[in-house]
Amino acid sequence: MVDNALELFTKMTEKGVLANVITYNSLIQGLCNFGRVTEAAKMFPSVVTFNILVNAFCKQGSVKDAELVKQAMVRRGRHPNVITYNALIDGYCLRGEIDEAEKVLDGMVERDLVPDIITYSSLINGYCKKKKIGKSRQDKGLIPDVITYNTMLQGLFDSRNPAAARKLFNKMQAKGHAMHLSYLVPWNVQKLPVF
Repeated sequence: MVDNALELFTKMTEKGVLANVITYNSLIQGLCNFGRVTEAAKMFPSVVTFNILVNAFCKQGSVKDAELVKQAMVRRGRHPNVITYNALIDGYCLRGEIDEAEKVLDGMVERDLVPDIITYSSLINGYCKKKKIGKSRQDKGLIPDVITYNTMLQGLFDSRNPAAARKLFNKMQAKGHAMHLSYLVPWNVQKLPVF
């Protein structure tokens, strides 16, 4: 009987139907009831599944719940990765809790995980929202991408610093990013004064 449930579960996942907690619990309980504990232990969601939950909670503003999911990952022998930490950093930044985001970054580095452009773009966005533009422009050894530049431009405009925005835009243009970005900025950078 449990083999039928496992077969149905496989068909569900092949068709893109996401299993929920009830599905996993039912399968795990069924396997355990038939003495197949080793198979049951393998049914715990993957890091990808946990990351989906962490990201979803963060996007909802429930970063504390996302932290609980991360703790559950660790308890179940899954190791949070850069994607996990990026979601948490972004979640805290979206809430304006940049100090908490920095703590997550510190924890990430302590675990020998290397922050990427998404990590720093999220932090830059958080700094810009808190009007800490100077901190957002610290060089972390990464090459900014279009999204990073756009976030910084938005922060400069929001802080009423068009001269710095123009300089950054010129730098972007020199690196070939401006053509891809100018339509994203709410103000027409082309009309800014030239310095």
